[in-house]
Amino acid sequence: MKISQIVGKKTIDLNVDIGEGFEYDRDLLSFASSANVCCGAHAGSEDLTRETVALCRSQRVRIGAHPGYPDRESMGRIAMQSGQERIYLKSVFDQLTRFAQYAEPAYLKPHGAFYNDTAVILPKDWRTSIRKIPPPTSAYEASGIYLAQFAGVQSLMLLLRMYRLPLMGLEVTAHKEIAGRAGQDFLREGFGDRQYTPEGTLVPRSEDGAVLEHEDAIREQVLRLAPLVDSICLHGDTPQCLSFAELVFKTLVDSGYGVGV
Repeated sequence: MKISQIVGKKTIDLNVDIGEGFEYDRDLLSFASSANVCCGAHAGSEDLTRETVALCRSQRVRIGAHPGYPDRESMGRIAMQSGQERIYLKSVFDQLTRFAQYAEPAYLKPHGAFYNDTAVILPKDWRTSIRKIPPPTSAYEASGIYLAQFAGVQSLMLLLRMYRLPLMGLEVTAHKEIAGRAGQDFLREGFGDRQYTPEGTLVPRSEDGAVLEHEDAIREQVLRLAPLVDSICLHGDTPQCLSFAELVFKTLVDSGYGVGV
């Protein structure tokens, strides 16, 4: 457990995506209290994953499993297409199975398209709009009939249930419902370096401005998110990630937050 010297209004976690083969992993852990460690499929390798887990332990940083679709060309950031379900979801299960054997993760955070495919905005009437269909016999079965139609939802729920892991995700989406139906805790996440849609999801990386690049914008977003979330994320593959991590850490501490878990 790592915590800043100044403990104020509340303690907030600062998480980073690492283990993907970029150069700043070790330095990022100087500011982070949690690390989402790539499981070696969307980027990196099995050896790098193990090395990153060891590095996190040496730095006393909480370890999260960060499985992604096995599409290395896009780094797991393209949504699953029809016909890919069997291969992609088997890969996600295999990744977490291997990872859990030696890493003992404290939570699960899906990567890239796996995150976005399951971060569904639920309409207000989603529970009642399927009344004509017989209800499932349990809260877990088929992830609920409505939720089952979205790619990856059932697999994510099963992983949480099998490994008894909290889910880190977006509160305004189905992530919170998925965690609840799996009987696991939910960690509310905000992104310090990503642009949001009006609905509260992330702007696709294919759109201009999806990744924030200016310090003022990042500082403003962190201050807006901090009272609303349990953890703030920074990505380890952006060129300015190290300076951004220092900026976010300093912004939180200067605002009276303790950074830790």
